[in-house]
Amino acid sequence: MSTSGFRGFADFANTSGSTTAAILAAARSKKQLQSSDARPPNQNNKSLRPSPIYTGSDPRLAVLFRKIGQKRDATTKIRALETKLGYDNNASVRAGSYKALAAAKRHVPKAWNGLFWGNDDGGNSDCENEGNAVPVAATTVGMAWGASRGDPSSEVVRFAGEFVKELLPVGNTQNEASLRVPSTMQMALLNYSALVLGCKQSNGWKTQKNKGMKTTKSADAAAGVAESEREEMEERYERVVLSVLMGLGSLVECEPENENSQQYAAVDAFPDSSSVVRMMQSSRGSFRRETYNLVGKFCQFAPSLVLPPGNETERSSKLISLATLIPNLLASEKDPSNFVSLLELILTYVSLFRGRESAESTSNTNLWESMDPSAFTKALSKALRRACCGAPATYWGPMILPMVASLPQGEVEKGDKTDHPFPLVVVEGLWEGRKSAVGAMDTSAILSSVAECVTYLMLRRPKDSDTTFTTESWTACGQLFLDCLSYFLNEAPYSGFGPGASSLDELCTTIARDLIRLDAASFDDGTTDRGITQIQSFFWNHNGMQKTLLLAKRERQTNLKLIRLMSIIISLTPNAEQPSSHLLPSLKALFSEILVSSDARGNKSCTKEEVELILKIIQFCGAQTLFPIQKAIGVHPDTNQTSLSLEEFCVNNLIRWILIHATTAPAAIPTDFNIGKLLLLSIRPLHQQRQVWETILRELIKSFCDVSTLATGLCAMASDSDDIDLIRCRALDQFANELGNIFMDNFRRSHDLSHQPGDTDDPAVSYQGDMSLFFNSCVGIFDRKSILVSSSVIKQWVDLCCYESKSDRLILDDDEGSNSLLKALLLLGSSSENGVLTRDELVKLVIQSWVEGGKIWQQAVKNYHLTVESGNEERLLRDQIISAAALSLREDIRRKPPSDHAVMELTCQAWSKKAVRLLEISESGSLQSLGIDMDLCEKIRQRNDEEFLFLNLMYLLHSVDSYIRCRELLLSGSENQELFVNINSSIVDRENALLQPFQDRTQRNTQLIETLGGPSELTEYVQNCVVQCVDLLACHMKADKENDCDQILTALSYLVSLLFPSKWSSDSGCKDSIVAKDVKEGDTVWYEKAEGVRVKATIVKVHTDDFPNLYFTIKEENSPERQTVANRLRRNHVDSSEVRLNENTATSREYLGRYMIDHLVRPFVPTLHSQADLCVQHEVSAECINIVLSQIGMLSVGIGSVRYEIFQILSSVKSCFCEVIRNFDQHLEQASSVLRYMALAMGYGRFTKSSARGNLVDLKLSTDEMFTCLLDLYDDHSASLKERTAHMKSFHVSVAMWLAVATNEARGGDILRRLSGMISFMCDVLLSDQDGDSSMILMKAIIAFQVASKNCMDYSSVDSIHEKYVFQKITHCFVNILKTSTFWVETYASILKYYAKEVPGTALHAANIFSNDLYECLKFPMKRWCAFQLLMLHAKAFTTIISMEDVVIPSDTEVFLSEWKAGLDEEEATELEGDVRVAAAWLSGTMMTHIQDIGRCTSSSLTPESECYTLKLSEILVWMLFLEIFDNAGAVDMRNRSSISAFLQKTKATGAIMILSLQEADLDVGRKENIFECINPDFNSDLVLREVATLAVFRTIESLPTLVKSWFHDDCPRYSQQKLITFVENKVAPETLQRELVRIKDATSFGDMSVSGSAVSREVVATYQQDEVRFFQECITCIN
Repeated sequence: MSTSGFRGFADFANTSGSTTAAILAAARSKKQLQSSDARPPNQNNKSLRPSPIYTGSDPRLAVLFRKIGQKRDATTKIRALETKLGYDNNASVRAGSYKALAAAKRHVPKAWNGLFWGNDDGGNSDCENEGNAVPVAATTVGMAWGASRGDPSSEVVRFAGEFVKELLPVGNTQNEASLRVPSTMQMALLNYSALVLGCKQSNGWKTQKNKGMKTTKSADAAAGVAESEREEMEERYERVVLSVLMGLGSLVECEPENENSQQYAAVDAFPDSSSVVRMMQSSRGSFRRETYNLVGKFCQFAPSLVLPPGNETERSSKLISLATLIPNLLASEKDPSNFVSLLELILTYVSLFRGRESAESTSNTNLWESMDPSAFTKALSKALRRACCGAPATYWGPMILPMVASLPQGEVEKGDKTDHPFPLVVVEGLWEGRKSAVGAMDTSAILSSVAECVTYLMLRRPKDSDTTFTTESWTACGQLFLDCLSYFLNEAPYSGFGPGASSLDELCTTIARDLIRLDAASFDDGTTDRGITQIQSFFWNHNGMQKTLLLAKRERQTNLKLIRLMSIIISLTPNAEQPSSHLLPSLKALFSEILVSSDARGNKSCTKEEVELILKIIQFCGAQTLFPIQKAIGVHPDTNQTSLSLEEFCVNNLIRWILIHATTAPAAIPTDFNIGKLLLLSIRPLHQQRQVWETILRELIKSFCDVSTLATGLCAMASDSDDIDLIRCRALDQFANELGNIFMDNFRRSHDLSHQPGDTDDPAVSYQGDMSLFFNSCVGIFDRKSILVSSSVIKQWVDLCCYESKSDRLILDDDEGSNSLLKALLLLGSSSENGVLTRDELVKLVIQSWVEGGKIWQQAVKNYHLTVESGNEERLLRDQIISAAALSLREDIRRKPPSDHAVMELTCQAWSKKAVRLLEISESGSLQSLGIDMDLCEKIRQRNDEEFLFLNLMYLLHSVDSYIRCRELLLSGSENQELFVNINSSIVDRENALLQPFQDRTQRNTQLIETLGGPSELTEYVQNCVVQCVDLLACHMKADKENDCDQILTALSYLVSLLFPSKWSSDSGCKDSIVAKDVKEGDTVWYEKAEGVRVKATIVKVHTDDFPNLYFTIKEENSPERQTVANRLRRNHVDSSEVRLNENTATSREYLGRYMIDHLVRPFVPTLHSQADLCVQHEVSAECINIVLSQIGMLSVGIGSVRYEIFQILSSVKSCFCEVIRNFDQHLEQASSVLRYMALAMGYGRFTKSSARGNLVDLKLSTDEMFTCLLDLYDDHSASLKERTAHMKSFHVSVAMWLAVATNEARGGDILRRLSGMISFMCDVLLSDQDGDSSMILMKAIIAFQVASKNCMDYSSVDSIHEKYVFQKITHCFVNILKTSTFWVETYASILKYYAKEVPGTALHAANIFSNDLYECLKFPMKRWCAFQLLMLHAKAFTTIISMEDVVIPSDTEVFLSEWKAGLDEEEATELEGDVRVAAAWLSGTMMTHIQDIGRCTSSSLTPESECYTLKLSEILVWMLFLEIFDNAGAVDMRNRSSISAFLQKTKATGAIMILSLQEADLDVGRKENIFECINPDFNSDLVLREVATLAVFRTIESLPTLVKSWFHDDCPRYSQQKLITFVENKVAPETLQRELVRIKDATSFGDMSVSGSAVSREVVATYQQDEVRFFQECITCIN
């Protein structure tokens, strides 16, 4: 409905404002309303006119108001509205109507007041002077009041309440409690109530039903309509009646009766008594219930309506006579939901009389004069026996006790017996009602009520005239109480949680409270007339309480309920022990019974619940009362009795219980020890008490009792600080010391990397359980004041925790915080209340927690306030800890690192964690404070422990939370930057420096830089670091510290590469130019036009007719061809010379270049008279020139520039070299030093980054004179140069270094031929001892020579015997050298690739010489690839030239041949020997041995698990080489294939290699996938077993189809057959055909016949000519 509500009351018909007239009317009304704001109030009221428009959205209300508006007069309309308000079952209609009525007051107030008040002032006139004026709509007012109090719809209640508030006078609607109802409204409600309640039942639905039956419709349809109408009428009738009843109750509550008046004000207008009685006796339960509530309010607020009149002769009340009605109501009520209301009514009625007894005479106010007590008792007892028909007992149970207390004296006659007092009959009925209770909650509530009633009766002092209770009656009361207790113990379910548990707990509380009351009353000697005093001997002795407790079931639930009962009794008892309580005999008997039953069990122990019950019994009774125990006391008093003293119980039963409960019921341990504590405290004297306790403790320790058990028991005993002296003893101290030693030994073993489980030094004694719980208990963690061990034990524990081990394999880093002893001591020290730990001990403990880290350290930081924000009191402790921790870190990092790399990593990781923990509490943490300083770097360089320093530093930086913090540690401030330079120099890898590339040697430096955020984040620091590094290197050179210069020099080169990733100089544009001799046809270049624009072009042809001046024909896109020269061609689209650095970078380059020249180059330039011991300084100076030339660059030109300085220095050194060579015999040492200086300066890069293309090009320094001098020297002094002295070898090495950087600039075939001879000469000297460094330098020279010879047109390497010899010597070194590096092998592979591709004869020469040795190299992963390539060259070119008579069969094969010939006839044996001889002619002895080993090993026991990866791969590679030789032999003579195949068949190598290859091969390869790529010489990756095995399967099937087919049918595993078939169909057959066709096309032995083929059509066509006639022959091959 609309929020505006109803806006008028005169006309209900207009429901829409959408017409034109309505819109105009609304506009006029709005205009008049606006103009009326300036008028006086009276004028505004006169101008109000009704606007009766309903604007809601409910269609039913719209129809309703339209119909009402059609009525003729106001009375008819009101009646129609009242009909809808009261009888419409649609809640929205009723709610909308009341809302409309409430809103109408604002529009037509005068008419509204007249309708609902009968006057115009809205009820503001004096209500007493209204007379009998009844408003026109009085019924509407009554309906509204009832609906606001009792309508089932909350919406109707809300809107009806708003309408009622509008009816009330102003100021009378504040709250419900102070609400005053005007008399007019009271009369309207009472008249409406009398009208509704006076109508027995509406018969309208019957009339409608009869009418329906008379119609012509079918009977079924009429019955259906009648049924629906009847249901609506029933619903309407119930709603109206209930709302009236609730409205009347609310009226009485709002307008209560005046205490001084004898009659209710509006009693005459109330409905008559017959109407109320009819509602109370109605068949509808809801009517009865609301009537009960209504009458109850009468009793409470208007008692004159229900009390008998003042005249004694009259026995009827003013409204209703309840005295005669209540027994009948109790007897007739069957609805469970009505009993609570009925009993509340009765209780209110009874209390009404009891409240008037003191003010009025008993004769006028006695209830039982007007009500038959016997009938009431019987009716009430009957209702209680039925448990009030299932009504919730938790609601009506508490009402029974006041009813019982209100019953008069008298008895209920039952036959001839009359000893049934009224209260006892009611209680017995209540007891019987437990059987009819619905659930456990109701049963518990009934029993609680029984116990309370019985206790009340037995504690009540009866009047003198009361003789109804006899001894039998009191006994029956006592028995009822015991029955309640027995039911509670034996039958009531106990779950421990839920509603049932709470009700049972209330029952337990009731019984406990009543037991205490009865016990206290039993001691009151002054009152013998109470019931409990008369049955005291029965109630507390054997037949009463003892029997009830002893006969209780010995089950877990029963014990739990007894425990709960005793707990409540103890809590409600003023004193802990009751030596004179009547419960003591029963509890002592129960205690004895529990002990007897426990001894009868197999383990002679009590359950957890029994132990807890015993504890409660001891707490209540006291140990002195219970002991000594007569074990036979109980239900069999005649049994032989044995006495058990308190001490015997402690050292026997209690110890046995503890040991058993430690494994079966750990939750019972605290109870066991609490029992022991109570018993020990009762022992006197004190020395005997301590003796018993130490006996218990020693016996438990001797029995290896669980440590957790002891800790739990100690905590339980130490719960009271007054009992600490009892616990402290020598036995506990001894055990604590022993346990501390065992724990710390185990802890250190668990962190000792050298310890293995089961070692002989493992402790023989081991205690089970949680030791942390024991330590915490001993130091009083659970109670800081309760330290259970002596101070000597605490100090011993401190020494154990802080013991320093010198083992490098003991790493105490513990993230989980498993050092329980240390944790307990730290928590002890954090308590300021005890002074057990001194400050020094506390510092030691915190330092130990810092060493172990993890949770222990975090807790220590928290407890001791070790953060930076700590206060002044904690600052001293923090400073001490920081000082001690820093000293510990310094000692650890200066210690010799472990030799085992895995242990070293763990050690470094632990050190870094400790360092991070120190930084967390340090205000200004730095690396120096962690022990990393310049002295450490110096020691690291001396000891070659760079890996140790690097790991420590990296783990530290990775533990730091951000890059910024890392940079602060290493780069903030000049001191840190100097340290950063030392660190970089110290972590350079100096092992085999010459055998590793620069990137590998500086790999650690790169990782360090990446950890700091990368080079881009360090630009602002690196320049200063470069300057610091230059200073450091200059300092070492001046101080003759030659050992560290190599690492510092490498670090300097690396730092410069960070600052300047690429070189830049004024000649950088030369990178963009093109050398004419490098251009090839098909190259893509950029052609530079006259205007400087570059366009993309392709080289079409290279013209050599004007050699050496080459020119080219190029083709641009969408342009004709043109000819040009190399000067117009460029490599890049953009001119790199146009790219300039910013001013800061250029300045930095110039500054650093000048700084290095001044500090590192100029002071150490070699001269003719330089000292020999300055060779290291000279080499460093030369390498610094390389850094300037190749990394920094030369920006400035002219005199005084860096370029000029370097050019002058190198020119002088060159002149010096030429002078030295001329006098070689006199200046041998100077010659080596000067030449090495030149090589290093020109970019060789021994310890620095090598120049990419040599510095000679950038510097434009001529080397022709130096080449001439060297060549002449080797030509003239060849004999003296062959001397094997150290100086001569050093000279050759220097020459090789020079050739590595200068050979590229050598021009002319003559020079190269002389150089090849010189290199061949040096091989004999440098490779004689197979030195890796020398051979590496020589190989670099060879590579440079290869590049130069390739670019030289008048030199050919094919016929050079020197190059063959050089490669032979290098290959000999490759085969025999043991210690090689990856870089060495890669350099050799580079040489091999060149010769294999450009000059195969040179590589084949070496392969033929070292073929047998190369087979062994296949077993070494680093050499495998080179060895296989050489052997493949050997296999492809191999041919035998030995006659069969000269062939010698290897000895191993002779042995196998003898076995193979056994059992063969002479002819077969001779044929087999011939086949083997043919195989020996083609296969070397090594090859035949490998083939035999493959067949013998694989065919017998080779499995993927039993052979390593390397062995498998080497065998397959040997097999691949064999197949190449096999194919060559077959190409020479087809008979060779059969002979070698016979040899293979005997060795069984084919099947063995197929099985081995299939285990590793991947046969799911695509048809277009090139499986030969894995062995291609241009393939740069290593050989992969999976790929090689796949190729081996292919080549075996291709070369040995017959043998493979035989193996496939006989020995191929079934699981591999289908894969192999698919592989043959998809890969082998097409690829084999393709390869054969290629061989046919490439064949040159067909003469005049030409052959062509197609792999697609599988056709081979041969064309030949015969007598001028050309013939064609076509052959179609099958793919299978």
